[in-house]
Amino acid sequence: MALPVPVRVDLGAPVVAPFGFGRIVCAVNDCRCAQDAVQQATQLVAPGDTLTFVAVADASGVSPAGQASLDRARAVDAVDAARAAAHADGVEASTEIVYDQDVSGAILEAARGAGLLVVGAHGHRRIHSSPVPALVARGRPELGFPGVVLVATRGVEDRHAAVVAAHIAALHDTRVVIAHAGQAGSALRQALAEQAADVLEISGTEPVVVSVDGPPADRLLAMASSMSAGLVVLGGHGRRDPQALASVSKRVARHAICSVLVLAENHSPATG
Repeated sequence: MALPVPVRVDLGAPVVAPFGFGRIVCAVNDCRCAQDAVQQATQLVAPGDTLTFVAVADASGVSPAGQASLDRARAVDAVDAARAAAHADGVEASTEIVYDQDVSGAILEAARGAGLLVVGAHGHRRIHSSPVPALVARGRPELGFPGVVLVATRGVEDRHAAVVAAHIAALHDTRVVIAHAGQAGSALRQALAEQAADVLEISGTEPVVVSVDGPPADRLLAMASSMSAGLVVLGGHGRRDPQALASVSKRVARHAICSVLVLAENHSPATG
């Protein structure tokens, strides 16, 4: 099912085009959390997308950073199991085994130029700094994926995050909550209104819009928990205060009760 992307023209009628992440790379191993990554990566594949499962193998079995790594046989088993699971869901995937002691570094290198990197929730400490959009997958069987999609916005620069959230919601027939944490002004209120209009146009369902004061990471984590969100979507690191924004995305990705999609700077949906 292709996701509609509205393109505004002078006559007012939106023109639609397919949407997808393009090339999706999913890191796998033999840990339970990798199964969540496989399932959610498979569910995000749109027509025209490609999916590759990557396992990092190392003969020692332990990386220099103390992370558990795979020998060749376990790596082969991991990618074969992932490909079989995707095939069972009607998605064909390729596989790749990379030999490296730096597990996170090898995964980031394998995802270079991809439209989306998907990893399990444990064991990849540097993924939050990915130069491509990265999904940290956490399974919540009681909700399904993606469940309620909570999109965090700082303002006009995160309009693309609302668009991506709307496409995911449309694909899975769920709803979007647009959330802002921090000080609000007239410009922010206008940005929220525009993003709400985008979500309504793309998904067909009017989003809930929430604006609260307080530390962004703390408020977002609390909102994700209170509304039983299945996915949090955050915009990429902005230029105004990249260290602070990196800290927010890092904390949310590590501590959220659900999956977290962090979009790369200047990322926009791929259209065809």
